[in-house]
Amino acid sequence: MRKPILFISVFMASASLQMPLACSSPAGEEVSAEKILVEVGDSALTVREVVSRIPSGLSEQDSLDLFNSIVERWVRTMMLSDLASDNIADLEKIDRMAEDYRNNLIIERYLRSKQGEIPAVSEQSVKMYYAEHGSEMKLSAPIIKGIYIKVADSEERLGDIRKWMSSPTSSAIDNIEKYGLRQASQYEYFKDEWLDWADVAEQIPYRFYDADAFLGSARDFETSYGGSTYILHVFDYLPTGSVMPYEYASRRIADMMEREQKADYRIRLLTSLYSKSIEEGRLKPGLYDPVKRKMRQEVASDNENKNKKRT
Repeated sequence: MRKPILFISVFMASASLQMPLACSSPAGEEVSAEKILVEVGDSALTVREVVSRIPSGLSEQDSLDLFNSIVERWVRTMMLSDLASDNIADLEKIDRMAEDYRNNLIIERYLRSKQGEIPAVSEQSVKMYYAEHGSEMKLSAPIIKGIYIKVADSEERLGDIRKWMSSPTSSAIDNIEKYGLRQASQYEYFKDEWLDWADVAEQIPYRFYDADAFLGSARDFETSYGGSTYILHVFDYLPTGSVMPYEYASRRIADMMEREQKADYRIRLLTSLYSKSIEEGRLKPGLYDPVKRKMRQEVASDNENKNKKRT
């Protein structure tokens, strides 16, 4: 489907768009697609340039809005760039920063496209790491296993929910999930999973000043706020400074090993690209060896000899 050709009236005060292929100005002059909309310095924006950026299928009003938005952004960008060029002294540095940012985006996109070739971290390697370093992995904050629910104060079976939450047997959990969840706005059952205490506590509108002291003295907690009741039951917890259990540490070990694998892979990939480019003549090392990432040995030796002579 062809894009609709839009033209802006030369009567700039109205800045209105017309849908036909061409329109006439108040003086009877036809507005062509090459008509200049606005100029800033030596740069000019034409109707054709703006129309080429408007997708087909838009309504007349949407096309008009997008047209005006494109023109306004162009004017703003060109004007500010022009003014900045006259008032900012360090433009070369800004240009270098913009170029570096662009190059880094290109590099990151390319490297990310190659990361599918990185093998996944195996469970066996995670277990081996934990067996060797697990005793060194200490908790910086408490973790818990529990069950949490948030229900309206008006919940008819709130009394039953309190009872089920304080003694969460299998049948009690079934009752909670059968009856209590009808009006529950939040519910989380994590008896078999360690969670950070902070992640659970932030859902409850109560200030727990000392997490370790609280968890060491309470298994059940309830508070009300804003028309809702918050109930928490703690099955188990580990205080700050404890050795991380494997099921909690394994996720962190896997993430760490994955980051290391990606970093190693990037180094190998870049080394391979450098070597191939040198063979093809696209990359020509001088005093610096890009493959070894250091000054070439003969250069380093010459510098060392010169320093010895000076002393």
